[in-house]
Amino acid sequence: MLFTKGKFTYLIILFLLCSNYFCSAQTGIWEELYPTNSPSPRLGFGMAEIGDGKVIIFGGMDENNVFDETWIYDFKENNWTEIKNDIHPGKRKAHRMARITKDKVLMFGGESYETTNSELMNDTWIFNLGTLKWTEKKPVKNPLSRYDFVLSQISDGKVLLFGGDIGAGDYVSDTWIYDIQENNWINISTNYPYRPPPCANAIMAQIDAGKTLFYGGWQFQYLTDTWLFNLLEQKWIKIEPLSNPGNMGNSSMSNINKSEVVFWGGDHDGWGNYDELWLFDLNDSSWKNIHTNIKPDGRFLHQIVKIEDNKLLLFGGYNNRTGLNHNDTWLFTLQPNDYKEDEFKTDNIIKSYIISDNENKLKIKISNVGTVDYQFYDIFGNKLLEKEVLFVNSDNEIINVDVRGFPNGLYFFITHQNNNVEVAKVLISR
Repeated sequence: MLFTKGKFTYLIILFLLCSNYFCSAQTGIWEELYPTNSPSPRLGFGMAEIGDGKVIIFGGMDENNVFDETWIYDFKENNWTEIKNDIHPGKRKAHRMARITKDKVLMFGGESYETTNSELMNDTWIFNLGTLKWTEKKPVKNPLSRYDFVLSQISDGKVLLFGGDIGAGDYVSDTWIYDIQENNWINISTNYPYRPPPCANAIMAQIDAGKTLFYGGWQFQYLTDTWLFNLLEQKWIKIEPLSNPGNMGNSSMSNINKSEVVFWGGDHDGWGNYDELWLFDLNDSSWKNIHTNIKPDGRFLHQIVKIEDNKLLLFGGYNNRTGLNHNDTWLFTLQPNDYKEDEFKTDNIIKSYIISDNENKLKIKISNVGTVDYQFYDIFGNKLLEKEVLFVNSDNEIINVDVRGFPNGLYFFITHQNNNVEVAKVLISR
């Protein structure tokens, strides 16, 4: 397979792995927005997309205060506005919010500070963008009072709740669905271990119609499990990706487009100053680290939400290494760089090599005299070997590449010669 040398080298590798479409290594851009007005610095608040390019936050805390403020961010105006109502939820932190319909957001639970003593809550509230008002819903049945659970929309009119802390480190693993039409919480019976373990401070977001993705959490140590909840089948499915972001809690995750979610920041290995962004793709059940040149200060107990397709809004959080409590507003734009398969037509057959038994050499035949460069990649696009300016003296010369240090698996070998690129699949199966 021959292509022009240059920017397509990395793209070719991923093209070989996909049957219909392929995406290059995805990248993105962080941009600080500097709105004309902002809530004060805070952590542990609730935040959700509410439609029409708007995001709502409620509550949270700083070093001295617990809040009962409602703020709405307007992406078109780049401005935060405080919404004041006589009827609203009480002061709290570690609660959760999720969009439930086109212009409504649901809030549940958390740790209340209406009195001098804190109290765990299990109240259910709806905020309506059309009226700019809060309404307390009083369903017949409620989950137990809790904080640091996970909550996300799972379909229009329904949200999914899982786990959390019901008091003094008593972690639970129950699954609930709230239906706005029925005004009722339904306990979904799922048998352990066919669900995430009892934990708090995990992250969850809708990833497709009727599906949510769950990751991480705290159960006396940070966890690394990836789970999918399927609403149609009403069951949890454990996903075993080839790699994962590592132990993580107190982060925030959001859908960013169909079949993909991302999370940024969090408490990683006990430090609440993580500043990396990870994307999970449901199509191939893989986690990918998205690298950016500019990014916000690392933090945890912040929130991110989708504000448009391929765009996320970040607000607030706390960096426990520097002691900085934030109220900055950032926009992240994902750049998928998608290409359709029919844009890469060729009459050549992709070469394939199998290394078996105790072979340690990959033998590649070079067709023409001249200078050759080559690279050896794994299936994730990580460059493992590289050779520049290798001169071939005769047609059909064999070059030997030492692969003894690589485990069994699929790899890609790419040669550049005379401004052309040739790709070979390499299967190591000793």
